[in-house]
Amino acid sequence: MRNLSILGETAVELPPAHRLLDLCVDVTEERVFVLCGDDSATARLLTYVSQYTLTDECVLPFSAAEQIMSMHFVMEREHVVIALASGDICTAGSGVEVVGTVDAGIAACRWSPDDEILALVTGEARVLLMTADFDVLCEHALDEGQEESVMVNVGWGTRETQYQGRGLQQEEEQSTQQEQSPEIQVSWRGDGQFLAVSFVRAGMREIRVFSRDGQLHSVCETVTGLEHTLAWKPSGRLIAATEKRAHRHEVVFFERNGLRHGEFVLHADTQRALALSWNSDSSVLAAVVDVGSGVCVQLWADRNYHWYMKQELRGSDIQRVVWDPEDPMHVLVVCASGFTSVRLHSVPAVAHVASTESNAASCVVNGAQVLYTPFAYANVPPPMCLHTLDARVPVRHVSFAAFGAGNGFALLLADRRTVVLYACDSGRSSPQEIRRFMLPGSDARQIAWLEAGVVVSLGASGVGITRIDDSDEVVTHFCPEHDSPLVVLSSAPHVERVLVEDARGRVFNVSLATERLESVAELPTQCVEIDAVDCGELGVVVVGRTARNQLYANTRLLSPACSSFYLRKDVLVFTTTTHYVRFVAVNEGLITGDIPADDEAVVSEARRRVERGSTIVLASPTGDAVVFQMPRGNLETVRPRALALAAVRQALDTRQYREALMACRVNRIDMNMLYDYAPAAFMGDLAEFVAQVNEADLLNLFVSSLRDEDVTQTMYTGIQSQLAGEDKPDGTKPGKTTAVCRALRPVLQSVTDASQFMPTVLTTLMCEKPPAIDAALQIIAALGQDRRDAALTYLLFLSDVNTVYDAALGLYDLPLALLVAQRSQRDPREYLPALGELNALPSEEYRRFRIDAQLSRHESALGHLCAALWEDSDRWTEVAGFIQKHGLFRQGAELLADHERIGDVYVMYGDALAADKDWGQAAAAYLLSQKAVAQAVDAFVQNKEWRSAMSLASAANSGFGPQAVYDTARQASSVLEDHHLFGDAAAVLLEYTEETEDAVMLLVRGSHWAEAVRCSHARERSDLIETTVRPGMDAACESLEEDIGEIGEGFAAKVERLRTVRLTPLSQMTELAGVDDSVDVMPDTASMASQFSTFTATLTDISKITGSTARRLSKNKRKAERKRVRGKKGSVFEESYLVDSLSKLIARVRVHQDAVRNLNLALLQFGRAAAAARLQRVFAAVVEAVLQDGDWVFDRQRVLVQGDAGQIDLVDDVNAEGLPATPRLPKPAVPTMSDFDNPDIDNRLKYFTYKPVNVAPEISLAAYFVVGSILVWQMVRHRSQRWVAILPGTAFSEAIGYAFRTACVYNTTFGMYVAMMLFLLVPPNALALANYKAVGKIMRDSHAQPRWFWLKPGFVNWFYFGSDVFSICMQGAGGGMLTGTNTRDAGRAVVLVGLIVQLFFFACYLATAFYVWWRPEYTVHVSPSDVSHASAKRRVMLAVTLTTGILYLRSIYRIAEFADGYGGKIYSSEWAFYVFDTILIFIAFIVYIVFFIGRNFPRSSNVARAPSVGHELQQRPVDSSQLLVSKDLPV
Repeated sequence: MRNLSILGETAVELPPAHRLLDLCVDVTEERVFVLCGDDSATARLLTYVSQYTLTDECVLPFSAAEQIMSMHFVMEREHVVIALASGDICTAGSGVEVVGTVDAGIAACRWSPDDEILALVTGEARVLLMTADFDVLCEHALDEGQEESVMVNVGWGTRETQYQGRGLQQEEEQSTQQEQSPEIQVSWRGDGQFLAVSFVRAGMREIRVFSRDGQLHSVCETVTGLEHTLAWKPSGRLIAATEKRAHRHEVVFFERNGLRHGEFVLHADTQRALALSWNSDSSVLAAVVDVGSGVCVQLWADRNYHWYMKQELRGSDIQRVVWDPEDPMHVLVVCASGFTSVRLHSVPAVAHVASTESNAASCVVNGAQVLYTPFAYANVPPPMCLHTLDARVPVRHVSFAAFGAGNGFALLLADRRTVVLYACDSGRSSPQEIRRFMLPGSDARQIAWLEAGVVVSLGASGVGITRIDDSDEVVTHFCPEHDSPLVVLSSAPHVERVLVEDARGRVFNVSLATERLESVAELPTQCVEIDAVDCGELGVVVVGRTARNQLYANTRLLSPACSSFYLRKDVLVFTTTTHYVRFVAVNEGLITGDIPADDEAVVSEARRRVERGSTIVLASPTGDAVVFQMPRGNLETVRPRALALAAVRQALDTRQYREALMACRVNRIDMNMLYDYAPAAFMGDLAEFVAQVNEADLLNLFVSSLRDEDVTQTMYTGIQSQLAGEDKPDGTKPGKTTAVCRALRPVLQSVTDASQFMPTVLTTLMCEKPPAIDAALQIIAALGQDRRDAALTYLLFLSDVNTVYDAALGLYDLPLALLVAQRSQRDPREYLPALGELNALPSEEYRRFRIDAQLSRHESALGHLCAALWEDSDRWTEVAGFIQKHGLFRQGAELLADHERIGDVYVMYGDALAADKDWGQAAAAYLLSQKAVAQAVDAFVQNKEWRSAMSLASAANSGFGPQAVYDTARQASSVLEDHHLFGDAAAVLLEYTEETEDAVMLLVRGSHWAEAVRCSHARERSDLIETTVRPGMDAACESLEEDIGEIGEGFAAKVERLRTVRLTPLSQMTELAGVDDSVDVMPDTASMASQFSTFTATLTDISKITGSTARRLSKNKRKAERKRVRGKKGSVFEESYLVDSLSKLIARVRVHQDAVRNLNLALLQFGRAAAAARLQRVFAAVVEAVLQDGDWVFDRQRVLVQGDAGQIDLVDDVNAEGLPATPRLPKPAVPTMSDFDNPDIDNRLKYFTYKPVNVAPEISLAAYFVVGSILVWQMVRHRSQRWVAILPGTAFSEAIGYAFRTACVYNTTFGMYVAMMLFLLVPPNALALANYKAVGKIMRDSHAQPRWFWLKPGFVNWFYFGSDVFSICMQGAGGGMLTGTNTRDAGRAVVLVGLIVQLFFFACYLATAFYVWWRPEYTVHVSPSDVSHASAKRRVMLAVTLTTGILYLRSIYRIAEFADGYGGKIYSSEWAFYVFDTILIFIAFIVYIVFFIGRNFPRSSNVARAPSVGHELQQRPVDSSQLLVSKDLPV
């Protein structure tokens, strides 16, 4: 339903005396190359650039008399290739060159669409395929070759097998006798894979199809009268040619396999077809034909398998047409004297309706015919129409009237000056021609009918305003020239104006008063379709669509992918290339409002899916219908939700309630819309609503559709109330349905004939929440017999018959119940005896009790039964049983408050509460009964209220003896003990029994240490302190320390795992489910709430979830919750699981805080400071870890998004790292060490676990200083070698260590403790170096030949030296780690390994030393004080072995100490340190003094040649740890 409109025409004339031969186009540079010849037969190549300005001219090396077979611009090589009939091929680019010649001449020539292959047909009827460099690919005869696809045609259904009439044979003979033109034509398919060649063979024209490599693919059917014209559709489906028959011309189509595929007839005045040409998108076929009066170009387009002639371009001496390769709507018409550039566009052929009386007509151009269809009265699908109008001349442009109802229209004919006016009344009548007149000049291309006697035209001369009076006098005035070309002339009936748009996008109004162009709006770019509407305060808004499918409202871009649009007064409707139709309200939001994109998953009536390629024909101006044209050409009418809602809204605004209700019914719109749109107005117009509808069935439909939901907020969110200042209640609140029903019922009952609306009255009662069945039955009971039966039948239709029967019975009206039962399907043998039994009961109260009990109305039944009890006291058993059966104890107590059996009611109530374990309420009930003291005491005991229980049991009037009181106390203590209330359990025993030992045990179990000690002393049972309190304290300390250590290990492990998990990107932990785009078009009659978005959501009660679906969703949620709790490693739930676990561990630390403090105080009270310090250190380490990592754990929680199964919640405020603004799991309160700042626990206990004495360190300092001084004096006296300085250096290091220990006795700091540990732990190991050196010197100086490698001096020196250095380094590192809270365990392990390594090498060394002592070949230097070599050797070896043994014992002590652990018994015993470390090392130094080995290793000895260690000490005094790694040690 579209026509072709001419947007612009530009005629280009050649220079004088030039004749155009051919032309081609360069689309990249927008150039046109024209080949022409002058009077001297000189061929020239002219170049036209933008705006068709001549910029270049060159002379070609051939005569203009040569026949031009092809002229083509090769884009890749940027030159023009010209093929001549003589066989020459020339190129013109940077220069002119003849690149080759075909000797036989060229009969036809055509380049492939990709400019890679040139197809030639020579004068000898041979096909040549050449590359762009003119290399021959293949060559063969045109009429030879075997077809690749051979047609198989058995003749069924063909024309040859059917009768065509008597004139068929004569017509075919005349066609055969026509002379065939020898011209050969070549045409390529759009993708360049096939080409077709049309030529004459044996007097008949034949079309052959070849593949790209030159192979014959098929031969088309033989058609009599086939002409030389040939054009292959770029889309590849059809090959077009012309056939001349006796009385008509036809355009015939062939498929690639050669089969004929349809045709259409050219106009009757066609005498000869000159050429056929397709545009680039295959939408338009141009036919150059000779119509007798001249040559013209006919533009044809097909829709719904029918061909329409949309335009006829006339000119002088037209030769051919050239389509733009890129712009499908740009064509160049080539004439002998020049060419004309024509820009076309496909515009809607339907009136832009402004009046409600408009026919909404369409005028589709088909040559000289106008196919007229008024869509307001008849929706006739094309190619049919309601009326066919004959304009006698092809139509150029159609314009609908911009005044009145807009039913008239004006035609501009192909001669570009004749205008025909048609008028049409509203209805199906045919339009009538009222006037035909001529415009001045012959250049008009568009017209607009502004007023009854005013026509505006647009042409090369500009905008002309033509006025026609009653005498048919035509007067035309042209508006002043414009500075930019004018392209579009359009009527805008909504604003009653004619708009003109220029090439810059500026829109003007044609003013009749001033005859000038007045500016209206400015679009960002030129649009090909424009319309305008009045938007109130914003004024006139122009809506335009560009050729690139951009839709603008003034300067705002509404859609970048608009395929069509239609503008109504209230709404803008447009379709998009993403297959949606969109609806935008015409108001301020058109310019400033938000328009969601098509890909947003939003359920809204403002858009819906449409079939791919659908375009809008029209949107009804008053109704809710939109007519779409499908890609095939057929029409489809839909009623979009937005327009249907607009119609309902308009009806409600005008209070046309029946019309609104019928629109909701027809379009399946929720009838809650009638109330929710304007609640106050609707409630005030209920009487008018009933009067307009006046049908019980429609009213029943409305009432039964009511729900407690505001559909304007849930289903139809785009609807807004237009009643200013009205407060709309929230329809989602309960009570809406009931309120409407209660307000409507009096209106229905007040009408004259109330019986007419009796079904509706009953419907309002049944639709209340809850349904008022009782009231309905009371209304029915008051009716007459005939009306009562009908009403009761309708009521049974609305509700379940059993429910109605129960309601009738609940009214205690047995006749009414009988009537209901008779109208139902119930068995008379069941209800008649039951009703008879009830009727026979003598007591009315008891009858009502039986009815209420049968209907399960237990409270009401109990009231009637208690009333019957007052009448007959024998019914107590039944009353008690009914109360117990239904648990109506409270109601029974209220009803029987003054009865003598009230105590029994309270006892029953207490028993029931005790059975439910509600001991507190049970005790109260027993007390109220005043007859169940024992039960009350037991209830208090079970409720852990031991004081109330014992006070009640020990009362004088309780009836409890001493043994009973004792048993009660024991029972209460046992119950409290079971609930871990050890303090209360002990208090009971201490107050009411003499079980002191059990009480103290309970206090110990509850960690009430101070109370346990107090009770032991108070009861003169001090033995319990040693037998119960101290063992319990030790066990509690061990258990608590183990538990805290377990918490610390678990916390560290989970934090480490959490660090690993958080290094994994979120994208690898979860994947979001995608949504399939291939969604079928949803029928618009369905509710918008039934659509599906990315996440499953139930929008209204209409959408129900089936039982199986609900069970599956519930199962998935439970499964996901189990996965979350398990926190499987590597799953998406692991991080949340770890955070939750860490939170629980921190809570456990918080719980242990008070327990640690209380236990520490108790330990200090009993002199267990070491154990208290150890426990505090363990707890402090855990607290430090929590404080260090707590913020990172809880503040860096990431959010993972999962599908709709609900595993993980979606947080909106999430940053780029996946971190929410608010943590999903809040950080718990972390423990602190503020409660442990006890002055009794100082740093000495923290590091030593005991308070070191202040005398022993000073004595040790003095002793080691004296030993060191003696050793120095001996070295000087005997001139010992320098390495002997290790002995005094070690003694002085020990003295320094005890100096630090002396300082720690008074003020222990971390630095002093570290220095003390290093100087006391590491230096004694240096004594082993002196022993190693001594044995090595003996072995080296003896020059004995060792039997094994491990006796070589070099091996002994370096092996034991290296082992000792390794052991010293490990012990030094471990000693430093022991000072840290977090590294204490690791330091202990390192020191242990170092000591064990040292023990092993000590044993190996002792074996080596004893071997050297035993072998006589090893000798020692004899000093002056030695008697003999043997005595010298014995002195040295005694010193070596004795000191090595002492060091061995000291290492064993150290191993035991560190194995027992930091804070163990050995570490916590100061005497062990002085005995096994201080005294042992001191004894070793005494041995060194007595058996001084330095006298046997003097400096003058020839053995000691290497620099000694002593020299190094004199030059650079350093500490012992640096000495051990000195590079100057002997090798």
